[in-house]
Amino acid sequence: MMMGRVRQFLLAAAAKVSKADKGFVERSLTPELQRLFFAMSVPDQCHALRTARCAGKLAPDFPESVDPAFLTRCALLHDIGRKKGDLGTMWKSFAVLFAALCPERARAYGDGGEGLLSKKMRVYFHHADIGADMLEKLGFSAEAAVIRGHHKAPAEDDPPALRLLRAADAKS
Repeated sequence: MMMGRVRQFLLAAAAKVSKADKGFVERSLTPELQRLFFAMSVPDQCHALRTARCAGKLAPDFPESVDPAFLTRCALLHDIGRKKGDLGTMWKSFAVLFAALCPERARAYGDGGEGLLSKKMRVYFHHADIGADMLEKLGFSAEAAVIRGHHKAPAEDDPPALRLLRAADAKS
């Protein structure tokens, strides 16, 4: 787990979105969804792109079929609840460590309170709900349902797209 977080940190530090990446986003998302995607920080955009590509590679071997365009949208948008400036690489690193070392205290900051630390921890813990709410307002309720569940504990009745998104997110 920790080595995966170190890998994520290094990838975030070197993040760049290429022209090919931008083209992939433009082909995969409507203009209104592209605005949400490009409102994320560059490291989050790169993570979402890796997640989308990983999900696409995992899907053919998955026992249930999933609409590839839908899965790509969900993967590209799964972290839109963290907009640029909400939780940069250093704050995210702090949040990961805080949540690992002091889970109850970190959660208490994320679930209430005022101030900068509470705001950062709220985004860290609740970005899936924040992003899902944004998508629901735009009429993308199916995508919102998948994104809302991507950090929740797995359940037996989780849809295939959610299970694939979780697997791809964990690898990316």
